[in-house]
Amino acid sequence: MPKDLSAEQIAKIDFGGLFSDWLKLFIDFGIRVLIAVVIFYVGRLLSRFILRLIVKAMVKRNIDPAVRSFLNSFLKVVFVIILLIVAINILGVAPVSFAALMAAAGVTLGASLSGQLQNFAGGIILLVTRPFHVGDYIQFESVEGFVQKVAIFYTTLTTADNKVIHIPNGRLSSDVIINFSAMTMRRCQVIVGVDYDTPFEKVRPILEKLLERDPRILRDQPINIELHEMAASSVNILVRVWCKTEDYWDLYWWLNKEVYSVFNKEGISFAFPQLRIHQEKVKNTNLAEKE
Repeated sequence: MPKDLSAEQIAKIDFGGLFSDWLKLFIDFGIRVLIAVVIFYVGRLLSRFILRLIVKAMVKRNIDPAVRSFLNSFLKVVFVIILLIVAINILGVAPVSFAALMAAAGVTLGASLSGQLQNFAGGIILLVTRPFHVGDYIQFESVEGFVQKVAIFYTTLTTADNKVIHIPNGRLSSDVIINFSAMTMRRCQVIVGVDYDTPFEKVRPILEKLLERDPRILRDQPINIELHEMAASSVNILVRVWCKTEDYWDLYWWLNKEVYSVFNKEGISFAFPQLRIHQEKVKNTNLAEKE
């Protein structure tokens, strides 16, 4: 082990030169940090400008909005990674050491962010298969809404009551999706329950006349008015028509309102849950006579 420095040896140490060297190293490192910060900041501004140009070019070429939002999110991450690499190089970190550091970080992050990697892969699958587009109304599990954007990890929906829902792309790409906007036409149906005293032959012409009033009903598609079911307390009549997808809900509400109005006007009774009790007459018996 080295012996303790003597007073004579300590006296020979040039503390002024040592301090000067440290100060020089500190100033040099500070300048590197300042340059790295400036380059990172300027790079961020430049990357945002480049991203805007890329987005404008994609809009001009009519690229799907889902693809645009995904690429925009992805390129943001890529630009940040590039700027971090440049900044670390400016700080003087050796490329070999940096590569080893990135490899170790990649293994650690890969283990801890495996779910996010799955979401990233799911986003790519969604872009390739395109089960929906931005603006489509979809249902996934128990949630539904309009697709706002497809990012690298999540897809964002807005519900009919203006709630925002973020769904992981990994789950969205591997489960059942119902797309209500995929087709240009939708079938609209209403089931009306009338009581058993109402003949079907009376109801059908009333409904046929009602359906003739709305131009949103597509006449080149099947129009069905059928006896659907004889339930416990009602005879259920099915009204089924076709319309354009964008007219679906307006037509659905209109059918319900007009059926209710015209049935009341025509004196047709709506069914409701009821239970009829039939009591048999029991003859009075004289117990005394039996005895």
